[in-house]
Amino acid sequence: MAIENLKEKFEELSQALKGVKTVYLLCHDNPDPDSLASMMALRHLLSKRFKIRSRLLYGGVIDRAENRAMVRLLKIPLNSIENTRIVKNGWFALVDTQPSSRNHSLPPQARLLMVFDHHPPKKPLKSVFHHICQELGATSTLMFNYLQEAGLDIDWSLATALTYALITETQDLGRDTSRDDIQAYLKLVPRARLRVLSNIKFPPLSRIYYQTLGRALINTYYYKNIVVTRLGAVESTDMIHQMADLFLRFERRSWSLAIGWNNDYILLSLRSRNIRARCGKMIQKLVKGKGFAGGHDMTAGGRIRCSQMSEEEKQAVERLIITRFLHALGHKKALELLIPIIPGDSINSGRNES
Repeated sequence: MAIENLKEKFEELSQALKGVKTVYLLCHDNPDPDSLASMMALRHLLSKRFKIRSRLLYGGVIDRAENRAMVRLLKIPLNSIENTRIVKNGWFALVDTQPSSRNHSLPPQARLLMVFDHHPPKKPLKSVFHHICQELGATSTLMFNYLQEAGLDIDWSLATALTYALITETQDLGRDTSRDDIQAYLKLVPRARLRVLSNIKFPPLSRIYYQTLGRALINTYYYKNIVVTRLGAVESTDMIHQMADLFLRFERRSWSLAIGWNNDYILLSLRSRNIRARCGKMIQKLVKGKGFAGGHDMTAGGRIRCSQMSEEEKQAVERLIITRFLHALGHKKALELLIPIIPGDSINSGRNES
């Protein structure tokens, strides 16, 4: 079992929480279902087992339709950290992220009490308590096991959140999945409300979604087992991850890279069908000297600050990333050979700005 030291970690957590009255729970920016459900689970644990109050905070935006539906239908009490008055010397817990990940809005002088995550650590952690279990496919699995260790009941809302988190984070238990993830799913599904789960999975989609999808279709290229999508400027950064997932389903392709940007960052999303692809290592090579990245074997993400770049500079960085990607997979001169899915211009034409 991947969490074989859970009893010892639970006791360590209990000691770390002595005397604590309130904790701010913070996930990574632009939270996904795994981070949302994990914060819900930690809030439940702190309240019911340790009588500790907590507030759920996030940075960025929640712009994916499914994630907004999850927050609305499950009545998750979220607060934007930008609009929250933080008590001086208040304790923080990071959930589904780590201090060195740089994908969160943890205040520079914050006192870090706890870290729960399933991503590989980049640097040694300096929190009072931390539990990083990178063998798991989802942080939600880790938090579910803590609830079980505490002997706490789980209501339908939390069960539905954790179930949906496992579904999305592991792509229906088929991506970066451990035995513990499967066991958690099997125990949670009977407690979830399936009608609510269905409404979360299939919400109404905005016009912007279809506009972005249309732009993605005319700016996606392939070569051998690789597919690359150039989205250009996007309103919803989560669309970059959605397109990476979507085009990985393109037949006979085993690697999918999607790139787009907003006012502040160029964002990358990398996917592979290969269970030993080591996407997290790959994407670090792609952004080397430019930005920050991380991930798992089959999924990864990265970002490069671009707030001072012109459009031409952003496109130049984009071409560099794609070239590095192709070279890393052994295709030294493939940039000019990339074929558009929809017949049209070459990848050097900059169609994503139309």
